[in-house]
Amino acid sequence: MKIQALVALSGPIAVVGAAMQQGMDVAVQLVNESGGVLGKPLEIAYIDNGGSADQSAAKLQELLSGGKPHAVIPGSASEIPAGIPILAQAGIFTSQHFTSATFNDPKKYPLSFGNAHTIPDYVGSLVDEAKKQGYKSIGVLDIDDASGEAFEAVAKPAFGEAGISVTFAQVPPESIDATPQLQQVLSGNPQALVFAGYSPAAGAMAKARTKLGVKLPTLGAQTFSANNLADLAAESDYAGITFQQLATSVKGTPQTDSAAFKKFYDALLAKAGGKLPFPINTYLVAYHDVVLAASAANLAKSLDAEKMAKALEGAKAADMPLYVNPVTFSADNHFPTFGPEDFVFTTYGPVDKGLSVPST
Repeated sequence: MKIQALVALSGPIAVVGAAMQQGMDVAVQLVNESGGVLGKPLEIAYIDNGGSADQSAAKLQELLSGGKPHAVIPGSASEIPAGIPILAQAGIFTSQHFTSATFNDPKKYPLSFGNAHTIPDYVGSLVDEAKKQGYKSIGVLDIDDASGEAFEAVAKPAFGEAGISVTFAQVPPESIDATPQLQQVLSGNPQALVFAGYSPAAGAMAKARTKLGVKLPTLGAQTFSANNLADLAAESDYAGITFQQLATSVKGTPQTDSAAFKKFYDALLAKAGGKLPFPINTYLVAYHDVVLAASAANLAKSLDAEKMAKALEGAKAADMPLYVNPVTFSADNHFPTFGPEDFVFTTYGPVDKGLSVPST
């Protein structure tokens, strides 16, 4: 089996692409140490797309003109959606980590599988935590872009169904001062706050909370927590904020203590010389992209894309021992399902070798 992986090895997110390449290299290593695919070594070819949707589309068309690949990983980040429809039309098995549930549509994309949590997953965890704390009203700051719109579309009804009233204010992604937006949601006298969004504006949210002397309980959604927070604001600005994180990103959880995670993590540390400049999820999603495709072929005993997809739809965790994420695929669901138990709420703490270490 040979996987074709589009990855940003040049351009503005090349450092992210390089980290993801390390994750994919580790996956190839561990798959081959476990017997390879269909008894032969797994191979991977990297195609630089510069992190660009246009480049991705062009590179895919060039790739497909030369024949039908066994499986394709369509990108590193925001360029991924450009590739999925092209690959679907060509009938190519696709393994990817874009978080939008838009592509979790087995009828429209029967050969595409995701390896990331989706917005409903982490929103469900946020709602459960808010209910646990007894909050009846919440003010939310999120990002004024497509990701913020997608978050609000899920969060508003989810909080409403839980009997929690919610007010939103959007912070421009380039903002360095979120004070006006925070004042806007505070005017409704909420019992608690939620900060959400993967953007440098996350620092502006935390700074505004300090500036206004806000003492309300504050939850940082997973997207907020995933930022490189130490570069965006002072540690004191995060005092009093509880951070929602994927359990696979936090040291000492059942997920990071699992055999599958330890095998991945030890191999990654060895490959990277003990230095991981990015949070672990950057490496892990790319690792999963490769492991999923290899597992599908082994389970199907075939490189036929339809047989691979069918095999995954009936897979159990024991069938995919290298896969760290929940194995919950079905004919109606081509993404792993992350429940509340797959998220943890922590205090602010440093990131050490890719893992968050909450302060005690």
